[in-house]
Amino acid sequence: MAAGLQVGRSWRARTTTGTTAICCTGWCSFRTRFAIVLTLLVLELRPPQLHSADGLIAALGGMIPHFIAFFASFGVVSIFWVGHMAMFRPMKVFDWTVTCLNLLFLFTIALMPFASAILGEYGTRGEAWRIYSVVLIAASVAQCLLVLTLYRGKGRLVGGTTGREVAYRLSRAASPGIVFGIGLWLSLIGEPGLSAMCWVLFPPVLILARLLFGPRKASPAPADAA
Repeated sequence: MAAGLQVGRSWRARTTTGTTAICCTGWCSFRTRFAIVLTLLVLELRPPQLHSADGLIAALGGMIPHFIAFFASFGVVSIFWVGHMAMFRPMKVFDWTVTCLNLLFLFTIALMPFASAILGEYGTRGEAWRIYSVVLIAASVAQCLLVLTLYRGKGRLVGGTTGREVAYRLSRAASPGIVFGIGLWLSLIGEPGLSAMCWVLFPPVLILARLLFGPRKASPAPADAA
């Protein structure tokens, strides 16, 4: 398979071509789960129940917390989705441990519509915000475990890797956990306003990860001597 997932020798020795194809398409189906979660998020934005269009703008204004929860959740799940695709793009060998951890990670992502609905209903203060933060921290921890497992053994599942690449992918996977971990801590010490603004830390955390561990620019090839 030129561009698809390859299967390790021990697995290939006891499987059929059809089963191998199912394994390959399985990774693609994992990615569609993110699209499903993103779709489920918008289902929480139910139109106001009015007898006529009069007062519709005011009713929509009352849904602002729901809109905030939707946009915030959509952005965070999108970050997880992009990271997931980048993480699995170089994968060359099927691995059951990675598959199980992938399911654990997608379990936490599947909780996002529920957590977003709670946040939209009860606002960004108190227990609703803490539940939302815990779900995102759990997703970040699961993705970090996925990175460590996928890139273990000097990257034998992905055709080789470097310590710098692993550190970069790990720091990106940990970024939602860091951001919402700070938000959870601020909430617990009685700073709900600052806690709800923790999302502004995403750009600096991601930029710092890239500066410290991101791919280095290739050095220009030396010119041939005349």
